[in-house]
Amino acid sequence: MPGRGVSREEYKSRHDPPEEIRHLRAEVSRLEAELERRKQAGGELQLVLEDLKGAVHQAEPVELDYEIVRQKAGADSPCSLVVHLTDWQIGQTTVAGEVEGFGEFNYDIAERRVDELLRRILRKVAVQRTAYQLDECVVLGTADWVSGDIHDELIVTNEFPAPVQAVRAGYLLGGFLAGLAPHFKSVRAEILTLDNHGRLTRKSQAAQGGYNNWGYVVGTLAQLHCERLKNVSVKLWPQSSFVVPVAGEQYLCFHGHEIRGWAGRPWYGFTRRLEKEALARMDAEEDLHFTKLVFGHWHVANNDQHWLVGGSLPGTSAFDHSQGRHAPPHQTSWLVHPRYGEFDWTRWWLE
Repeated sequence: MPGRGVSREEYKSRHDPPEEIRHLRAEVSRLEAELERRKQAGGELQLVLEDLKGAVHQAEPVELDYEIVRQKAGADSPCSLVVHLTDWQIGQTTVAGEVEGFGEFNYDIAERRVDELLRRILRKVAVQRTAYQLDECVVLGTADWVSGDIHDELIVTNEFPAPVQAVRAGYLLGGFLAGLAPHFKSVRAEILTLDNHGRLTRKSQAAQGGYNNWGYVVGTLAQLHCERLKNVSVKLWPQSSFVVPVAGEQYLCFHGHEIRGWAGRPWYGFTRRLEKEALARMDAEEDLHFTKLVFGHWHVANNDQHWLVGGSLPGTSAFDHSQGRHAPPHQTSWLVHPRYGEFDWTRWWLE
C-alpha cells in the first residue's frame, strides 16, 4: 500500500546478503589487508638488499700461479718390484676363427706382447718412483715356457718343433730381462724349469724333471743372453718348488700342474696344497718357510691372501674354448715394501 512504512526486520530481510556471502566478503577484505602488508614488507627488504649491495666491494680476481708439486725421485720408501712370468707356451698357435674371435696367438704376437708388457711396466715404474725407491726387480718365472710336444694335437698344430720353441723362448725371456737391466740397480730372475708342457717324457717326472725338460734349455739361454749384464742374475731352479725371499716375503714358487682340477680353478686343490706345504715346513729351517704360494698353469690370474696365481701369454686356446673357458692374455706384477708388505697387484692385459 502506498505510503506504508517498512519495518527494520523487513528491510534487512530484503536487502542483507546471505551469511556465506558476508563470510566471503570478510575473507576478501582479510586477504587484501594481508597482501598490502606483504607488499610493504617486500619493499622494506628490497631497500635493505640495495643498501647491502652498495656496501659490498667486488673482490679482485686472484692471480693464478699453478705449479705441479713433484716429489724428489727416489723417495725414502724402498720397495721391490716383483714381475710374475708364467705360461708363455711359445710355439702354440691359436687361430681366431677357431675360437670365435676370443683370441689369437703365434710367435709374432708373443714377441709383441712381451715387448708391450716390458714397456708398460717401465712406464708405471717411472710414475711409482715419485713416491717409492725402486732399486730391485725380482722376476719369478713359473714355467711352461714352451708349448712342447706332449700331445699329438700339439705335434701337428705347433708353429715349429720343440727345440726351436725352446731357443726362441730362451731369447725372448733373455731379451725381457735385458730390457729391465738399465732401469734397476739389481734384476734378480728366479726361473723354474720343471713344468708339464716342456717335459721330454710322456708322463711328468718328479726326479730330474727340471733337467729333462725344454724349460732348462730356455732358462740356460736366458742366462747366457744376460751373462755380461753385471746387475742381472738368472738362477735356474730344476726342481718342483723353491722359496724366494723378497723384502720380507717368502714366496714358495712352483708350476701348478701338480694340483688336480677340471674346467676351471680348483680352489680346494689350492687350499690343500697350501695346507700340505705349511705342515711340511712348520718345523723346517726359516729359509724354507713361506708367506705365499706363487704359481701359474691355470691361465687365469688371482690374488688371494695365501696365493698369487699368474695368467698366460697366449690367452684363450682352442681347447679352452671347447671347454667354455676364456681368459685374455695377461701377466702380473706387484710391489713389496719391507715393512708394509705387498700392494699394487696388477694384471697386465695384453690383447
